[in-house]
Amino acid sequence: MTNEAAAAPLLTHSLYTDPDPLESNPSGPTEAKITLLVSNGGWSEVRCTGITVTFPVGQRARDLAATSQDVIATSKPDDWEAADPIRTNRFVRFTFTPSGGCTVITDKSLRFDFFPMAVNSTVGVSYPEVTETTATGEESPEERPAILRLPKFPVGIRSGAVTGTNLAVFAEKHTEADPPLVRVARGSKVTIAWKPAPGLARILHWEDSDTGTEIADGAGSLTCGPLLRDTTFTLQTVSEAGGETVNRYDSVTVAVDVPSYPKFTVPGEVGTPDPSMPLHIDGQLTIGQSLTAPSALVTGDLKTQATLSTPSVEANHLRFSGTVNATQIHAATDLTAARVTTTQGLTATGTVRILKAGREKLPANGGTQTMTTDGMVVATAHGGSELTMKVTSLARTFRTTTVGGYGNLIVPVHAGGDVTWAVEGTPDSDQVDFYWFAFGV
Repeated sequence: MTNEAAAAPLLTHSLYTDPDPLESNPSGPTEAKITLLVSNGGWSEVRCTGITVTFPVGQRARDLAATSQDVIATSKPDDWEAADPIRTNRFVRFTFTPSGGCTVITDKSLRFDFFPMAVNSTVGVSYPEVTETTATGEESPEERPAILRLPKFPVGIRSGAVTGTNLAVFAEKHTEADPPLVRVARGSKVTIAWKPAPGLARILHWEDSDTGTEIADGAGSLTCGPLLRDTTFTLQTVSEAGGETVNRYDSVTVAVDVPSYPKFTVPGEVGTPDPSMPLHIDGQLTIGQSLTAPSALVTGDLKTQATLSTPSVEANHLRFSGTVNATQIHAATDLTAARVTTTQGLTATGTVRILKAGREKLPANGGTQTMTTDGMVVATAHGGSELTMKVTSLARTFRTTTVGGYGNLIVPVHAGGDVTWAVEGTPDSDQVDFYWFAFGV
């Protein structure tokens, strides 16, 4: 005679108790509530035609209830029916069937509550049995038993925090055989999965939010995204233990390839790990010291207070207070720098602003001044007497003689150089003006 092994369960069965853990009191039975959560732990649809729950009755350590009387199924899914329980001196059995004869279980859990359960007085471990009648695909449903473990502790013993949640990360559209993820491409969505726990408050923290996302009672996963940068998911579980509120935090981190940061501030030097690796930032980059990279592309603002050394730099706004060493510079909007030195020319397709706002009027009767930056001295005569205007700069003297009393003279000036300006002849009142235009912003 051959004994065939029972078919393995297709569903996941978990028992939860109130109080947690169960207590066995030598003075007599103690009242408890038992909750059974049935869920689909895989990724395939499961057809179910029935669930049977059997609790052992007696006074042994392996029994749960002291008597089969009184305990009833206080709650069940709305679209399920409950048969009259079978009560003996060895067990009490509850049978549940879906109203339509068969139901498909996917991502929603089934919850069954039993109360009042008279827990016997013997400390030990009881073994309730859950039998599911299920199938997948085109197979015929068959009974699949599962033996569960439910410990009973002496009076006064309380559990600590909730057991581990086993956080795992999967692709948004994954199959049962797919392994958990540790790294995803930028813009991907992921499904965060954990062990369901009915009756417990759960919050998933992962965005820039002070409150997080509340998890529906009994849910075992949540799809999040799209992810733009490395993200840590923290599942907060709030439970009661020993009359106190206990918060448990479980975390998992997902790395994102080529992450995107809206703002990037670096107080020190910046360099790429590989000398040939370019620097590409979708956002703003502020550097307190130097930047060294074979190329730098910043879609937002780039600011640096020290040296920027890169053959190519491109950004929306460029602002430098230090030195720029680059073969190619591309600023889509603004280029602001204390000093720009180029050996191959500076080309701009937009607006170029190199003069300080406004101008400085110099004494019309002449003078000498040391200039603090490069710029231009402009002399102009507005008509009147014939005269000569002259400006000495760069160790050379530039002059022009008016025609009909009109004339203009423009002279370049270097920073740190002395400039002298004067008029030869006798000008009419307010005929001649000298102006200083400084380069810079």
